Amino acid sequence: MKRYLLLLIGSLLIQCPGYGQEQVTGLYTNPVIKQELKSHEAGSQGAGREVIFPRPIHLPVFDDFHTDNIFPDTALFSDRDAFINDDFPFRSVNIGAATLDAIDENGNIYPDASMFPFIADHLTSRPIRLDTLFLSSETRAITLADSIYFSFFYQPQGRGNEPEPYDSLVLEFGHFDGDSLFAFMDSISVDASSYLTDPNDTIFPFDTLFAPPQCDPGVYMINYDTIVWGDMITLPCDSVYEPNIVWDHIWSTEGMKIDSFYSRYNTYSRQVMIHVKDSAKYYHKYFFYRFFNFASLASDNNPSWKSNCDQWNIDYIYLDIDRSAADTFYRDITFAERAPSFLTEFTSMPLRQYRNDPTNQLKDSLKMFITNLSADTFNVYYEYIIDEQGASYSHTYNGGFANLYPFYLSGYQSCANVPQHACPPRDFLFPLNSQADSSSYFIRHVIHDQSNPDLGDTIHFIQKFYNYYAYDDGTPELGYGLSLAGGRVGCRYTLNITDTLKGIAMFFNRVQNNQNDKFFSLKIWDNNNGKPGYVIWEKEDLKPKFSNDLYRMQIYEIDPPVPLVGTFFIGWEQTTADLLNVGFDTHNDASENLFYNTSGTWEQSLMPGSLLMRPILHSYYDPFIVDEMLPGHSWNIYPNPVSNGVLHIENSMATAIDLEKTSTSISIYDILGRSLISIPYSNVINTASLPQGFYIVHISNEEGSISHIHKIIIKK
Repeated sequence: MKRYLLLLIGSLLIQCPGYGQEQVTGLYTNPVIKQELKSHEAGSQGAGREVIFPRPIHLPVFDDFHTDNIFPDTALFSDRDAFINDDFPFRSVNIGAATLDAIDENGNIYPDASMFPFIADHLTSRPIRLDTLFLSSETRAITLADSIYFSFFYQPQGRGNEPEPYDSLVLEFGHFDGDSLFAFMDSISVDASSYLTDPNDTIFPFDTLFAPPQCDPGVYMINYDTIVWGDMITLPCDSVYEPNIVWDHIWSTEGMKIDSFYSRYNTYSRQVMIHVKDSAKYYHKYFFYRFFNFASLASDNNPSWKSNCDQWNIDYIYLDIDRSAADTFYRDITFAERAPSFLTEFTSMPLRQYRNDPTNQLKDSLKMFITNLSADTFNVYYEYIIDEQGASYSHTYNGGFANLYPFYLSGYQSCANVPQHACPPRDFLFPLNSQADSSSYFIRHVIHDQSNPDLGDTIHFIQKFYNYYAYDDGTPELGYGLSLAGGRVGCRYTLNITDTLKGIAMFFNRVQNNQNDKFFSLKIWDNNNGKPGYVIWEKEDLKPKFSNDLYRMQIYEIDPPVPLVGTFFIGWEQTTADLLNVGFDTHNDASENLFYNTSGTWEQSLMPGSLLMRPILHSYYDPFIVDEMLPGHSWNIYPNPVSNGVLHIENSMATAIDLEKTSTSISIYDILGRSLISIPYSNVINTASLPQGFYIVHISNEEGSISHIHKIIIKK
């Protein structure tokens, strides 16, 4: 499904005069999916058609979507429309959800998308055995007395676009009705010698070729090529049929804004419990369930506004026996939001600027969203660990143990009651190395139960001190622009020490038919009482730049560099009323530093979020070359779970020799954050010494240009 959003955040903003000419839109494509398909393109050829009758899976069925994979787990699901991610969910059950929207499995808007509601994404299960229960002690038939329930959590919009009331989310159950439908004509490749009597013979165009003996004898094809001895011929072989699935409507809900959803249900993520009690219809070898959503694009005729929309997030799918309508709790303690930056305003800033005023650049404490999904109280330990990449600095904050009460009683862990966990203090400074021009730190947040250390969760963040400022996290949930020719946008930054600006990095979302490929002027303003003042540098007749690499920002060089002191603004002036669709991050709100001008007066932005637009200061280090060298989705780490004691690690964009030359290393941590394996890069890792459980694989190099995290499970 997807993840590149150019959508109207406030329903249709054209109906919201309070926003003036300032607009945010969804994405026309999902670059995460595009990158994933690109990285696996070479290996996907000739993979063959999926088996029509995949082996049914057994109860229990569960998925919390807490994974690095962007497509649904093929062991549980049969399609790839849904986008598995931690970008769109807002305070969901845990980190990660399946997002349904208007983008298909290839990362593109559906070709039949329109302003009228249309069926968009599906999330369809593999067949499930609801006829037989396979236990370690016995195998027996399932009956009504087993009390099967299907449950899940859902939320509309999340951090994306709210679905309209008619853009509903639907759940259906499926079963075979005994009929079958033609699916496709299977083919077979044979050597031309099977049809030629000697090497000098030829098969000419319009000759008739019948299928080989092992195929349907009535199948043939008319040849349109000249075929000689040694050629391979692909011929139709057999008609393949698949059982017809009858789908029954089970549940649906109307679309709405997430704040309206919270007002109605007093939660950001609502659980649904469904009793599967029609044994005659569903208690068979092939039971299915599927979700799908209706979506509708904006009605505006401006193509730069037509984009992704109507997000639904689904989480914690669970199907099993011995359940009831009251079985709404799960033995799980987890983080519900991603790890935060330690910087007060930024996700990244220049090391030179940090060194000049370190204390004021760092937060006094963090805000962690820790939740207990069970009905029991746990005595939970919390800590964060900071390791400088490519250096020896390390620091651990020990939050100790504290009671974590069930979420249904107390919500998230409270800063008022347990500040050492929910709002852990910053009790350190990042090193002030006067010789370095850049540094980065791998930060892990760990929670686990005292009596059962395997019950817990780990999240991470990489704190970067390179040569640029960033309010954003590098991932655009939306796109930003103005709908007025001559409109101007300025983003505010304040230097701690005099510096020079050598470039501006920007990320532009792709738009249907490249409708945002318009001229604009790039500008730098001085400070006028906290708003843009005089233009101190500008460059006209520029156009958006795009990259085929995942979220790779494009640099507009400033030559010669512009010396700056104190507060300054970077931004643009557009020449048309088309939205430029600059990437917009909704996880980090820097709207107090974003200004727009459509009437001759600068106004503070009303859009919560931050632009993917960064000032690059004078430095010899270029993070947009090395920091984005190996995107996270270029890594292939398998198998997962690991059951044979051998873990394979590959990268589609670099060889093992390349990685060894860059001093790349691999570390494996347990759920407590302890380093258990730390070795130079290798394609094969021996994990036989590790006990069963959850682990974190961290791939990095000394200069900090490579850093990838992957969660694995080891089974014995």
